[in-house]
Amino acid sequence: MARRSLLFMPGNNPGMLTTSDILGADTLVFDLEDAVSLQEKDAARTLVREAMSFLTFTDSEVTVRINPTDSPYWKEDLSVMVPARPQGIVIPKATEASVKLVEEEVERLEKLHQIDKKLFFILIVESALGLFDLKSTLQASRRIEGLILGGEDFTSDMGIKRTADSHELLFARYQIATAAKAYGMDAIDTPYTDIDDMEGLKEDTRFSKSIGFTGRLAINPRQVEPIHEVFSPTALEIEEAQNILLEAEEAEKKGLGVFSYKGKMVDLPVIKRAEKTMASARKWGLVR
Repeated sequence: MARRSLLFMPGNNPGMLTTSDILGADTLVFDLEDAVSLQEKDAARTLVREAMSFLTFTDSEVTVRINPTDSPYWKEDLSVMVPARPQGIVIPKATEASVKLVEEEVERLEKLHQIDKKLFFILIVESALGLFDLKSTLQASRRIEGLILGGEDFTSDMGIKRTADSHELLFARYQIATAAKAYGMDAIDTPYTDIDDMEGLKEDTRFSKSIGFTGRLAINPRQVEPIHEVFSPTALEIEEAQNILLEAEEAEKKGLGVFSYKGKMVDLPVIKRAEKTMASARKWGLVR
């Protein structure tokens, strides 16, 4: 599925966990890593497990961000989370080795608990090495459905400052978006960290969309709607896609491989883009 928004929910905050499904995000990420102090790791696992066991999530898919495989917590995270049956696992500091470690442990737990539905993975790339080794990492598992840029950790690893215009992330953003598209995955951009600047969020997200990202992390519920606004097809885009597909039907009847629409040539790539626009519009309830 295409994921426009992935909203982080601290795993140690029961109030946020219980209200998370009404916040409108396409995907919820219950966080056991950065949002949780070392002293609260056990309590957070319990809270997230209970939330997934007793709450009904109808509007958002549920994932869990575990701790990285170089920490002492990730196996316990999986041992508690996999039986609770989230739909996906978010793997931080992703590398080929870490993805294989997580997959091996997940498969063991799925077999142990007789879970037939396979968990999917979403990876967060947060280091220069992670970016450099993207190809081997993305080939490490067939479960991978999405790729995220972790901008804060990436700039820290690079020894550079994160700035408001994020020029220092340009190379990484292009790499992540391109790699995700190459492997048919969701390309998910790093969060916009100024939670009070909605216009800045929309402007930066429009840039994200323009270079191939299909969604974005949100760190505050108020960011979900602006993110959806950018990544959802506009009324004009939907109308144009509908018209192109109608014209394509007529062209096919006439045996034409290409045709003209509003003075521009339309061929198969343009038709496929129109089909994707309509598929997105139907998925998100923008057309019947």
